[in-house]
Amino acid sequence: MKTLKQLTVLILFLSGLMTTGCDREENAPLPEPPTINVTDSLVMVDLYHSMKLGEWGEAYNWDLTDPESWIGIGFQTDENGLKYVNKISIVHGKNIECSLPSSLGNLKYLSEFSLGGIPYLKGPLPESIYNCPMRIMSIINCPRLIDKISPKITQWKNTLEELSISRTSFYGEIPKEIGECQLVKYVDLTWNKFSGTIPAEIGKIPCFPIHLNHNEFTGIDWSIYTEKYGNTGITAAYNNFIGEIPQEVLDSEQWNNSYHSFYPFNEGYGFTNYPLDENQLPK
Repeated sequence: MKTLKQLTVLILFLSGLMTTGCDREENAPLPEPPTINVTDSLVMVDLYHSMKLGEWGEAYNWDLTDPESWIGIGFQTDENGLKYVNKISIVHGKNIECSLPSSLGNLKYLSEFSLGGIPYLKGPLPESIYNCPMRIMSIINCPRLIDKISPKITQWKNTLEELSISRTSFYGEIPKEIGECQLVKYVDLTWNKFSGTIPAEIGKIPCFPIHLNHNEFTGIDWSIYTEKYGNTGITAAYNNFIGEIPQEVLDSEQWNNSYHSFYPFNEGYGFTNYPLDENQLPK
């Protein structure tokens, strides 16, 4: 009997606590609604730590709880007032080893990505970034950033307008899929370590000229001239070209009506029949 009474008192006590707790919740002020969606906020936290921005000084001394303090980050706002990251621009890095987080691909509205002057940015460009609707991709003077351009660049075919990768350690062949990016207005792939054969498909890009100087290309798919891909214009001086330009190319209408500059070559390299004489050097 005594035990039953004790149990009854305990139940009543717990019921009182629950009722009081509910009253507190009902009377408490509502929390402030978030100003940025959760996914993008978490990616920004990843970026801040992976790039070690807290060690860069005042320029990137973000308050991770306040998106207004995120220097270099741009937003777009939906109809409910919720912000999404659509721009990342980080420049003038310190001599601190850093990298890019793989979660960048979770930014479903990221359309402008710019990095510049970050000497100790290492590792590849996260492949997940090809999931973003990129309009401007610009990476300049990040000499330790090692990667290739992925065939997944086709995922930007309906958005990409500018592609600038210069003074990096990007290497390997340029994928032929780059030719599917038909909205591109500017291409600068200079001062890298791109090699192999320049694909003919690059001639499909409707911009003039395409800058490929200061790399390690050894050849060109000459069908870029014989198949008449478009208004081809290539500047590709300071490369490791070998062999000779086929006579079929030299006689083609496309060769004679388009701009091309392959001279001067890197030391010890060059097409044996280009320029044919000094008067035919590109002006």
